[in-house]
Amino acid sequence: MPPALPTTADALVAQSWGFVTDRALQTAAELGIPDLVASGPLSLKALAEATNTRPDALRRLLRPLVGIGIFRLGEDDTYGRTQESALLESDHQNTLRPWFRLMYRVTYRMLDDPLSTLRTGRPSFEERFGNTYFAHMAQHPEDSAVFHAAMASFTRRTARAVAESYDFSAAGSIVDVGGGLGTLVVDILNRHPEPTGTVFDLPDLAGPARAALDAAGLHERATVASGDFFAAVPQGRTHLLSWILHDWDDERALTVLRRCREAQDGQDGRLLIVEAVLAEQPSADMTTALDLVMLFGLGGRERTEAEYGALLKEAGFQHLRTLPLEAPGMYVIEARPH
Repeated sequence: MPPALPTTADALVAQSWGFVTDRALQTAAELGIPDLVASGPLSLKALAEATNTRPDALRRLLRPLVGIGIFRLGEDDTYGRTQESALLESDHQNTLRPWFRLMYRVTYRMLDDPLSTLRTGRPSFEERFGNTYFAHMAQHPEDSAVFHAAMASFTRRTARAVAESYDFSAAGSIVDVGGGLGTLVVDILNRHPEPTGTVFDLPDLAGPARAALDAAGLHERATVASGDFFAAVPQGRTHLLSWILHDWDDERALTVLRRCREAQDGQDGRLLIVEAVLAEQPSADMTTALDLVMLFGLGGRERTEAEYGALLKEAGFQHLRTLPLEAPGMYVIEARPH
């Protein structure tokens, strides 16, 4: 007799348990297990000793991860590397480990009590951690390091697509506002020899950003500047806002846009916004999930193309076009002063 087909209820129950495997994967990344098996399979005992965990508990954590192909369980009861676990290794060129560590340390925990946000309008992060998101990062260096590494990891996934999809040959002086460690500027300047670049962010990121630019051989074409983008941003012909505006509500996002407008060198300037863009109709995708993270974590929001257009108009820009990127769900929104 053939097995019964899964019912709608079965599918919903399975979905309700998905968070458990997600949490196991985040924990494995936090423990650095992919790094441990990178050079060869290891026994459960060796993994438990290296991670200061109990063998039986660790076996149970790893079981679902073996089941979805993150690790390989050998006949000799050792755990080995897979194509998936390689992406979670710290030294992989496209590592996702910082992203999953951020999920483990912060993102998952701030979703503990979404009802508090729904009832008060305040990010539940503030109740869970006792501070705003960025104030918490400023006071907790280890979480901050994980956050910035995660942002650099995610930017690496989109930076190449941005550099390839948009013609920066006439961009002139590029200012990456909130540019973090300079990942996007490095990709753009390496692909386009004509423009120069400035990475603008908080003072504590100036040293790492300068080191990243120098390591890329960009000492003469790229500079670093520090400050508060709500107060002022450096002058330039082209201003970049990559994964910045979605952190903030409309009022604060509008302030950042106005600071960029004030810093444009002339009417031929350009503003490029790199963000996910919400579909006009409800859907279940990365952008809608990210919108909830912004709601519960930072008080920010994802936006539709029309909503970005309205913000740009109010800030003194004309929305020119929206370019889809190869990176799933990501776009470049191009505007100019008017």
